[in-house]
Amino acid sequence: MSIVQRTIKIVLAALASILLAQLLNLQNPLAAGIVAILSVLDTRKASLNTAIARFLSTLLAFAIASLIFKLVGFNIYAFSLYLGLYVPLAYQFRLQDGIAPCSVLVTHFMIAESIAWQWQLNGLMLMTIGALMALVFHIWMPSYAKQLEQLKEEIECQMRDILHMMGDALTNTPDHFNEIHQGCRWLNHLLDQMKEIALTEYDNQLFRNSDYFLNYINMRRDQVHIMQHMTVNLPDLHLATESNNMMSQLFHLTADEFNELNTGTALLDNISQLYRVFRDSQLPTTREEFETRALLFQMLTDFERFLEVKRDFFVHMDPSTYQNRFVPK
Repeated sequence: MSIVQRTIKIVLAALASILLAQLLNLQNPLAAGIVAILSVLDTRKASLNTAIARFLSTLLAFAIASLIFKLVGFNIYAFSLYLGLYVPLAYQFRLQDGIAPCSVLVTHFMIAESIAWQWQLNGLMLMTIGALMALVFHIWMPSYAKQLEQLKEEIECQMRDILHMMGDALTNTPDHFNEIHQGCRWLNHLLDQMKEIALTEYDNQLFRNSDYFLNYINMRRDQVHIMQHMTVNLPDLHLATESNNMMSQLFHLTADEFNELNTGTALLDNISQLYRVFRDSQLPTTREEFETRALLFQMLTDFERFLEVKRDFFVHMDPSTYQNRFVPK
């Protein structure tokens, strides 16, 4: 969230919590506002998990405080003993998010010098109201779908450019190697940026968790790693052969058809045809031809894996996502 969005939500959640606590004639209604402030987090899921943890933490804190105050009395030593027992147990049960607000509510027992059920209920109501109001004002969260789509388009455009440059390098040997390496580094940066946004978008989905973009990022990252591996041999493929031309055409064809909707199945068929050409072509007559053929064959196997990564992405995709988003080729 932006600072403005966070500020508005905190102000409204705190105000609504205090007013509701006053309406219900609860003691110390400002405490409900403090709980709301602490409960407005970055995502819906984080706020919901924190709200549940704080409610359970309140039950634990009140149980320990009631026992200590009944045995020792309402004094600072009793409060210290309460903290000595409650804090490690809260961490043990992963309820540490409630340590601060729950301890504030426990001090109300000390002020009232009572652990009567009315005060217990008052504290639980303050915690519930504060956490609930934070969730209510967290219902609206900005969608990052547009940003994710823009990053996806930028990533695919960059990958198309790199594939074209790799195709050129197999025939024309232009000095594109630095551009290719820089492009791969930029792709990794874009994927890191996209993953951060995709995780936030995922955590804002309470009831319908779609991990499409996370899987998409993993798929593209695998492809980028394969591209980086293929570029290692590009400078050594300077010999003009028919195999070079065919590989170059395959790179350009893949770049032209490169998009989110393409499963890569048709391109894999082209790979199979190219394998047959390699098997049926004449054997190399010189050492240079032999080394070129070997490097091309290695690049072909890497490129086959490059396309298989995309095909596997579609195979393992959730059917509902597949039907709603794609008309695959």
